[in-house]
Amino acid sequence: MPLSKYLSSREQYDAHCREQFEEASPHDPAAVDRAMARRYPKSTEQAAEELKRRGLRIDVEQLARRVTPEFRQVGRSVLWYADDIDAVAEDLDQANRLTYDAHYRREQGLSYAEHVAIQKQVRTKRLAVMQRVADAAGGTIPDVADACNRVMPDPLEWDDAAIAKAVTLTREYIVSPGVAR
Repeated sequence: MPLSKYLSSREQYDAHCREQFEEASPHDPAAVDRAMARRYPKSTEQAAEELKRRGLRIDVEQLARRVTPEFRQVGRSVLWYADDIDAVAEDLDQANRLTYDAHYRREQGLSYAEHVAIQKQVRTKRLAVMQRVADAAGGTIPDVADACNRVMPDPLEWDDAAIAKAVTLTREYIVSPGVAR
């Protein structure tokens, strides 16, 4: 049975993992393929973390109680494969054991995919504003973040005056003692 639309499906989770590996190794598709192949089996802790990332609420102790004699083990360590995790995901979905994010999506009528798309748009807009400031100040996005994060609102709220202030703060930060260049 497919998971609720508020949760990350196996395909969506795998695609997200692949994106992260591709960001880490943008010019090495073989490394990405190796990383994808090495994701399973997982420990009970790693399986619980995957379920949380997919929008399901469970802790390590609760997951450990779901182990049956059919599970593969090495010594005392249980090996969790994608199929094992997916079976637990379906049970948790049926029991309505959702994380706060998944509850939020359900309340807003947003699917997991729609929510991810919105988050990507917000991140892209935020980075574009910060890049604009970095270019004007002669710095980098991390310089802008370091200079502005504690004294200015979110970059999505910056108008032209706030951008000018951010440029000034970033320039001051760049030339300040202790900033490695």
